[in-house]
Amino acid sequence: MTNEPILSSDFMSLAKEIVVGKGYILLPDLLTQTESQTARNRVLELAEQEKKAGKVIIQGVKERLYGLIYQGEIFEKMVQHPTVLSIVETLLGQDLILGGFSAHILHSGAKRMGVHVDYPYWAMSSPFPKFPILEIQVIWMIEDFTEDNGAPLFAPYSQKLAIKPDLEEFEKTAIKITGTAGTAIISHGLCWHDTSVNNTQKLRVSILGNYTPQFIHPLENNLFNYRQEIIERATTKLKHLLRHDLQSHQQQIFAMNFKMN
Repeated sequence: MTNEPILSSDFMSLAKEIVVGKGYILLPDLLTQTESQTARNRVLELAEQEKKAGKVIIQGVKERLYGLIYQGEIFEKMVQHPTVLSIVETLLGQDLILGGFSAHILHSGAKRMGVHVDYPYWAMSSPFPKFPILEIQVIWMIEDFTEDNGAPLFAPYSQKLAIKPDLEEFEKTAIKITGTAGTAIISHGLCWHDTSVNNTQKLRVSILGNYTPQFIHPLENNLFNYRQEIIERATTKLKHLLRHDLQSHQQQIFAMNFKMN
């Protein structure tokens, strides 16, 4: 895993691009080719296993696979990648939590998902609050994203509108985001986006991370496929992302860390 140092001033610049710039950034080479292939192979292996157990959500020629963190060390590393978290924490604060971490498989012929903003915004009425930021998404390219295999479409600057997507405007302005395996796209939850059509004869795999402030209810159940041994070896950061260190059998409510000025 590539951990090239980035100056704090660079984190601020990248965060600014997400908020007041295009609404997304690309960070290439965060994973090595070997790590990307390891993640992809593990996703496909798990998909075959969990389909038999009825744990995969299948929508036509699209599949969603959950509970990844407990299914491979590579996923534990990805979800807390220091470069990614430094940028996300710049935007959401250090008390952020993990809203979800899942794999998305597009088989040959998979159509567009539909233009949307991310959770929790799509669960709210438009117009949306611009501040505080309620979600940052990370799309991991664990294989090359090309013009033809279902690469995501983003409408630059649309996060500044803070409204539900205008479909006609999206079709005029959307850009297809391609890149090489190991790249991460970090985007504002308000930035309009969609998947494109997979016109190849091969399936395309990505991993989606969803990060939110601590006061947002997670989109996914982070206890799905829970394994105690993963928590026992987990870093403090991973435990916090999973809210493991914020949950108690003795306390009546979730613990939260608010800075009251």
